Amino acid sequence: MSSALTKYFSPVVNHEEELCLLQIFKPLYVLLSALGLFPLSIKFPDGIYKTNVDPKNSTINSAFTIFMIIVIHGSFVFHLQELNISSKDNAMTEGKMTLINFTVGLIIQVLFCTVSFFRVMYDRKIYITILNDMADCWERMAMGKRRLILGRLRVQVNCVVLPSVLLSFLLILISQYTEINLNIWKPILISLTFDLPELIQIAMLTFYFVLVLIIVALLKNIEEELILILHVAKNNRNYPVEADMRMDMGEIMKVYVKTLGLKRQVNAAFQTSILVALMSTFHLLVSLPHLMYHGLTFQTNFSTHAIIECSAWAVNQLIKLYFLSRSGDLMTSQVNEIGRTIHNIPISGDLDWKVILEVQHFSSLMTYQDAKMTVYGFFPLDATVSFNMFASAAMYLVILVQFDKPE
Repeated sequence: MSSALTKYFSPVVNHEEELCLLQIFKPLYVLLSALGLFPLSIKFPDGIYKTNVDPKNSTINSAFTIFMIIVIHGSFVFHLQELNISSKDNAMTEGKMTLINFTVGLIIQVLFCTVSFFRVMYDRKIYITILNDMADCWERMAMGKRRLILGRLRVQVNCVVLPSVLLSFLLILISQYTEINLNIWKPILISLTFDLPELIQIAMLTFYFVLVLIIVALLKNIEEELILILHVAKNNRNYPVEADMRMDMGEIMKVYVKTLGLKRQVNAAFQTSILVALMSTFHLLVSLPHLMYHGLTFQTNFSTHAIIECSAWAVNQLIKLYFLSRSGDLMTSQVNEIGRTIHNIPISGDLDWKVILEVQHFSSLMTYQDAKMTVYGFFPLDATVSFNMFASAAMYLVILVQFDKPE
């Protein structure tokens, strides 16, 4: 058991270990299938770098996706009826302003699920194409430092990304079920219309983030290949490089262009869900502090459990913003590293004229291959998203507090 865990979380891929790029995606695939976010069933054969669609189990996955859609939307209707009947019985919906915030949050959560399930059904074949193209780009690379890069990617996914999803899920459970409630109907409605959509939202953003991490790993491998060419050029061809550890510049350019094409495909497939997720995150960053302020200032029945629940949901929003901001920063940073390596390659001396022309062509090509992750081109997904989100939320919170009053 101990050796299996060490192998699973190790940043080093042993020579005896047959670890393919897409096997790192397998744990997340299980989570996505359980939530209905991957309508096609795929196999991860050992020793084969591409995935295969399993038609028999794909029917089950698609049926589960439809089942989740029915459950969430049916619960949404029942929850609206419940709010209409007994909104005064809950500290979080007692006031007019808090009831409006609660209802808007409920609508946005269900809207995200609607958009995401539509996208995964529409793009189900595109996901398979993206994964297989990623694996194809990875296998076209020379050996170089592939095992080290793959080991680091495995640690990122297994030790950072997936534990963050688990932490988010635990926060939702703690916030929901730490209070004793004799009425079991309300916790079930909240679980199906708030907690489950929030988990789906985090899983969808994790799906996006892991695909970006794989693309960044591909770009890192390209950088390592260019570093080899740089060393050869600077050492007048006396730098020892094994034949299976080096690619020619033309092949590197082809892989780079294909990798940036994968980036655009991932961006197009997830930008609708990301837009609604940002709407949900912004609303919660405004409504949660306002809810705590209103409850502590004007309500006598605002409990400690309500504070814990609001704080747990606020942490979840920080996790989502981290995934979105970090994805764009990693992508841009890695492309910049490739650019710096390209510009450090000397184009004089004994270097082959073909290599000199390819270096210049690669440098020009990078100008027309945009590396930014955006939402419909309106704004980039990088650290500025978090800054603008917090700044705008603080401004709207001040406005809400000024107009707040006891009901």
